[in-house]
Amino acid sequence: MGVGVLLAIVGAILTFAVRANTSVINLTVVGIIFMVAGGALIWHGRNGTRRKRVITREERPSGATTPTSTVRQTIEERELD
Repeated sequence: MGVGVLLAIVGAILTFAVRANTSVINLTVVGIIFMVAGGALIWHGRNGTRRKRVITREERPSGATTPTSTVRQTIEERELD
């Protein structure tokens, strides 16, 4: 997420603060592209990747035909930066 913030800040500086004119590249457009890319990285970093896994198992004593207890376990995984 830190890279996204950095891109957004650099993009804002290029868009709103730099007044240089070049014939090769338009710094305002580059700044807008950086801000959009930074916003996308920030959004992705905040949402992250979430997975939910539910495990259900039946525990039976040895030799029994009916389960004595059902165990349900929920695991949530999230990738962090």
